[in-house]
Amino acid sequence: MFSYLLRRLVTMIPMFFLMTAVYFCVQNYLPGGPVQEILSRIQFGGSDGGGSTMSIDDIGKLKKELEIQYGLDKPVYQRYFIWLKKISVLDFGDSTSTRQPAIKTILERIPISLGFGIPGFFLTYLVCIFLGMLKALKDGSGFDVSSSILLFIAYSIPALVVSVVLLLIFCTDRVLPGGALFPLGGARADNFDQLDFLHQCIDYAKHMFLPVCASLLGGFTFLTMLMKNSLLDVLSSDFIRTARAKGLSESRVIFKHALRNAILPLMVGVGGFLSAFVAGSIVIETVFGLPGMGRLMIEALNSRDYNVLMGVAVIQSGIVMFGQLISDIAYVLVDPRIDFGGGDR
Repeated sequence: MFSYLLRRLVTMIPMFFLMTAVYFCVQNYLPGGPVQEILSRIQFGGSDGGGSTMSIDDIGKLKKELEIQYGLDKPVYQRYFIWLKKISVLDFGDSTSTRQPAIKTILERIPISLGFGIPGFFLTYLVCIFLGMLKALKDGSGFDVSSSILLFIAYSIPALVVSVVLLLIFCTDRVLPGGALFPLGGARADNFDQLDFLHQCIDYAKHMFLPVCASLLGGFTFLTMLMKNSLLDVLSSDFIRTARAKGLSESRVIFKHALRNAILPLMVGVGGFLSAFVAGSIVIETVFGLPGMGRLMIEALNSRDYNVLMGVAVIQSGIVMFGQLISDIAYVLVDPRIDFGGGDR
């Protein structure tokens, strides 16, 4: 297993270069850019909102100066290697929008995405494993049919609609007679810094509760049905019939023999779900007013803030690769018989 993990870590290096190179080339060939963004603000903004009085020659000179300042006068491949050299010392450059270091802007947003992404990830797996197991044990019953209908209805509703409905029900006084139960938006209260630690935790939980609920519905149906069908296949296997023939109790058969094998297909998607939750949801962050990674990516894309975009791309690429590695480790933890190392474990 150790040699396999070492090989995976080594193969992540060229994968990282490939992913970031694609990001870098695509964003550099997109129309617009930081230079055009600055020039448009100068031409159409002006100090009094009436536009700039600069001549065409002055604008041309300013454009060349800005291209040199941002390194856009060089070919793309040279700019990519210069960028690689800078990020090796964690220098992502400055944000063209906020004039602050891009890494500082990104680090300020990561805790927000983690705040509802990580709890949503673990709750999704815990609930889906339990619910899928219950549906498999009661296959064909009224509970199985009714829960399947509810799951597919929830799956068909877009996250945008779910988020808005949750806001209308729990964050206004129009539906519940007792008034709003949760804040309307944001990541924390205005007086958060003046609260003690316990009340800070309570305030943070109130702000993240509805975003977590909205993020859960997306993966519920798929994982629950996958767990149910996997457990049904395992329960019909020969080794389960043998275990029952030996006189083992039904709970021992299910939890010790069947569940470990049935949960393996769910481990394949751990990396993908982890990266999706950690990277943030653009829709959920926008509706609930959460300044997370997903919302930052859209803001940077709209303003052509290349340094922030590439910083987000680096983090997301790392999360994707790390998530796939987590999937393999989870596979071995669930079933130690699996050996990726070719027998050297």
